[in-house]
Parts: sequence; structure tokens; C-alpha cells
Amino acid sequence: MKPPAVAVSGPSGSGKTRLLKALIPALAARGISVALLKHTSHRHPFDRPGKDTEVLRRAGAVAAAIQGPDGLALFGPPRPLAGLLALLPPCHLVLAEGWRGAPLPRVEVHRRCISPDFLCATDRRVFAVVGDERPPRDLPWLRAREVEALADLLVARFRLPGQVRGRRAGARRGRSTASGR
Repeated sequence: MKPPAVAVSGPSGSGKTRLLKALIPALAARGISVALLKHTSHRHPFDRPGKDTEVLRRAGAVAAAIQGPDGLALFGPPRPLAGLLALLPPCHLVLAEGWRGAPLPRVEVHRRCISPDFLCATDRRVFAVVGDERPPRDLPWLRAREVEALADLLVARFRLPGQVRGRRAGARRGRSTASGR
């Protein structure tokens, strides 16, 4: 059975990586194995010039994989999300950092100083907001430090094998008003 995949989305600098760095150990402490996919719109030289994999790709290989005692790297053309999910080892949950356009349920990371706009205002796939202000619609709303409550929400929502540890501070509900705030 394929694990559920959840996008953690928000603008650059909003704290997505920081949140995931705290959330992954909180899930692991519940016995939940997590795989991560990261999406970026920035160009990165993943395969360093002059290394065997880069030399062989320039020679015409459409992709090159290298495996050592500590891991595996695959260098090749971008793949659709489904293709990346198929490459992951068995796990309970996939967290996908970014992937704003992917058809995934998502947690929005929001910081007003980065952007006053909420993704959840236009994206109905957002089911929770982690941020510094109340979202414009009725969704669970947590502060960035409330990772245990977010882990509880993910366990409950996706029926993961880990145990819900009880409601923590937070998990407030956003509310809709005429002004949208």
C-alpha cells in the first residue's frame, strides 16, 4: 500500500525546512517512518562537473545513479511527483516540501513578514496552517513550535500507526469573517 503524501508549502523563508526538521523526529518518536521529497525552483548543480556520473551523463546517459555504503543518488531529468514517490523506500508517510502545484493535501507554513497572503485562501487542499496569524478560513491553526500537535493531527488525519498523544496547546481553528481575516 502506498503511503500518504502531504505537501508542506509556503513561500521561501517561511520556515518549511525548520518545521520539518522538528516534525520528523516528533513523528519518528511515535514509530512513524517518514520519507521526504524536496522541490525547488532554483537551479542546483547536483552532479558535480568532472565526477564519473556527470562525465557519463555528458557522454549520453539519460540518467546516472551512484550508490555507496551511506546512500543512493540519482542524477537525471526531472520526474513527475508520482515517479519520485515510486523511488522511495517503504515508509508510513511522505512529506513533500514545496510542491505547491502538486495535487496533494497540504499544510501551509505562513509568516506575515514573508507574505501577507495565505495559500489556503485559494487552495482548498490546505487542511492546516502553521503560522503566526489566524488563517482566513476555518482550519486547524498551529504555531511553529507546536510540532507535537501537528504530529497528532497528521497521525489522526491519515490514520498512521503512531499514537495521538493528546491535544497540545494550539490546534486552534481559523475563522472566516467578512474581511477574510
